[in-house]
Amino acid sequence: MTQIFLVRHGQAEGNLFRRVQGQSDADLTADGRAQLPYLTKRFAETPLAAVYTSPLRRAEETAAAIAGGRDIPVFVDGRLIEMCFGTWEMRPWGEVNLESPELKRAFLHDPDRWSVPGSEAHAAVQARMLAAMTDIARANDGRSVAVASHGMAIRAFLSRVLGVPSERISRDVPLVSNTSVTLLRFDNGVFSVVYMDDTTHLPAPPYVPFRENGEADGLRRCYDLRYRPFDLGAGQERYIACYRDAWRGAHGTTEGFDASACWLSAQLHSAEAPGCITEALLENEFAGILSLDERRGRERGIGWIAFLYVVPELRGHHCGIQLVGTAAMRFRQLGRRAMRLTVAPENPALGFYERAGFVRVGTEAGALGDLMVMEWTL
Repeated sequence: MTQIFLVRHGQAEGNLFRRVQGQSDADLTADGRAQLPYLTKRFAETPLAAVYTSPLRRAEETAAAIAGGRDIPVFVDGRLIEMCFGTWEMRPWGEVNLESPELKRAFLHDPDRWSVPGSEAHAAVQARMLAAMTDIARANDGRSVAVASHGMAIRAFLSRVLGVPSERISRDVPLVSNTSVTLLRFDNGVFSVVYMDDTTHLPAPPYVPFRENGEADGLRRCYDLRYRPFDLGAGQERYIACYRDAWRGAHGTTEGFDASACWLSAQLHSAEAPGCITEALLENEFAGILSLDERRGRERGIGWIAFLYVVPELRGHHCGIQLVGTAAMRFRQLGRRAMRLTVAPENPALGFYERAGFVRVGTEAGALGDLMVMEWTL
């Protein structure tokens, strides 16, 4: 008999930024890296003969944490990689939700009926995962091993070994959580599941990777955003109104707010880098604005978030971090090493930025006093 601990990787940027991750080689988030020591502790007393991993970085880092610095061989097996999502890869879930609601439902609830150009069939994922896991089990008869893989790949494998038909998958096979552990036994050529999706090693409920728009996540509702270029020709009034509201929220007053200066700044940024101002939408409703200054800090490899705004009714519902993620993806494409923003010390948004992973690196003068300069390493 072989005992296999099947582990999903730690939280990755696609999970946090609400993007279709697939085989894109996304990094772990700060929270994802913080989850790893708990995995190390969980497996510290478990005698593992080997650890196997998908070739994607998020899984390899998770596999290294499972090994925990012990003299345990770590093997990469390409068959453990995540499902390929084809033309969906790295698109916002909010975009997919609006453009392809029936396909999204099929993906979650009956994946045999799901297909987009360039994607990998659910049955193909099941076949390669089953082959990989069987080979691993047979190579380690009488021993215990761990495998680091991905949410949809794990779900496909579990549905296969449990004999769950595609149309019942959402009812009978969980979408396993980041760093969750599923224990399997392989005996006489047959897999059995001892337990699934166990996260008792973590100190708090883990982030749930997929949900319908508006489905409760246990704390607050989470909404998936989509994006389009902000229309400067028709959007002056909206941009200024949002900036004024953000100023009032940051300072408790509109004293010092200069509508002309804020709009001129937006026009200059857009002239220097067309498309640097993005409008966020929840389905077809306005949800926020992201304005980037792509010129400032360029010579030092830094990008600046000039303005980030979420409408009041969506604050606290996982929307702000999606805009941060959109900025991060843009600045990475431009080869920047970090992105920065300024925030007033009294601004309630400071806590959000700190939780998101921004750290204070200095101060600069603002209209009503010094502002904190916050940086996110890319």
